[in-house]
Amino acid sequence: MYGHFHKAPLRRKVLNMIWRFKWTTLCFGLSAYLFASSGYIHAKALLAQYLIEDAWIESLHTGEKISPWAWADTWPVAKLTIGDKTLYVLAGATGRVMAFGPGHMSSTPFPGEAGNAVITGHRDTHFSLLQEVKIGDVISTETMDNLSRYQVLEVRIAHQDQINLIESGVDDELTLITCYPFNSAAPNPELRYVVRALKIEA
Repeated sequence: MYGHFHKAPLRRKVLNMIWRFKWTTLCFGLSAYLFASSGYIHAKALLAQYLIEDAWIESLHTGEKISPWAWADTWPVAKLTIGDKTLYVLAGATGRVMAFGPGHMSSTPFPGEAGNAVITGHRDTHFSLLQEVKIGDVISTETMDNLSRYQVLEVRIAHQDQINLIESGVDDELTLITCYPFNSAAPNPELRYVVRALKIEA
């Protein structure tokens, strides 16, 4: 009986404290949720690359499209090396695909083929490294058919409506695109960070 009366005032004090500092409590709870969500997103993106790498190696051995996990509706189509970082590129450039890795835009040629190969990725996971890319850097690609090297010619910020970013010119190019700015939490920004590279002799 005494315990019941002892706990009730304590519970009231805690609730009163939470109510008194409700905005602080709300902000803390929201921050904790966002931190946990961010950690989950990064962990998923990192783990997926290991599974995609295994599927890529199997694809090279068998010559077949190998999905990285049973329910995946995509498969690895290329290996992308930027500096000392290696990423595995998936077929398709949808949000669902890019949650696991960079995606190849299906309306464009594959890396190494004639035209402008376009690969997109999320700014807060796999393509956060694009902000470190400089003009003159060399980017390497590997597909099931060829090995290619590209030299970065241009790094710029563009509006999402500039469809000429994915158009093919007279040269064989590789275009990497992510959202901009990198450190913003705002979803669906209108700006894109674009790295354009020209194919060079291996």
